[in-house]
Amino acid sequence: GVLLTKKSNLPEMNFDFSDSPDLAQTVIVTCAAKGIPGSFMGLESLKIKETNRITALQNELKKIGASLTETSKGKWKLKPADPENLPVHAVIETYGDHRMAMAFAPLATCMDVTILEPDVVNKSYPAFWEDLQKSGFELKFSRLS
Repeated sequence: GVLLTKKSNLPEMNFDFSDSPDLAQTVIVTCAAKGIPGSFMGLESLKIKETNRITALQNELKKIGASLTETSKGKWKLKPADPENLPVHAVIETYGDHRMAMAFAPLATCMDVTILEPDVVNKSYPAFWEDLQKSGFELKFSRLS
C-alpha cells in the first residue's frame, strides 16, 4: 500500500512532461482546480493523440475558470481557477479521448461533473468508472439525446 497525506498547495507547479505526456492532462486539471499556477513543457505530443489534447484542455478548463496558454514555443502557462469560486457543476466533453474523461473525473471532489461519452475509458481502463465508484464517488449514468 501507499499512504497519501494531504499537504498545503505548492505556490506553483513547474514540470516537463517530455518523458510522461500521458500524465499532463491529469496534473494540469488538478492544478487548475486546486488554484495552483503552473508552467509546463513537453506537451507537443498531446496535439497528435486521439484529439488535440491541448485544444481540448483549453476548451474544458475555461468551464471551470482556468486557462492554458502558450507563452513561447513549447512553453505553456496555466492560470488556475479560483478554488473559492469554482462552478457548482461542469459538463466536460471528452472529444472521444479516454484521457480527457479520466483527467476531469476527479473534479468531482470539488463540484458535480458530467462527463460526456463516458465509454471512451474502455480504450485503456474499462473498469475506470467501477473503480472510481469503489473509491467513494457516486456515479449516475444516463443516455443523453
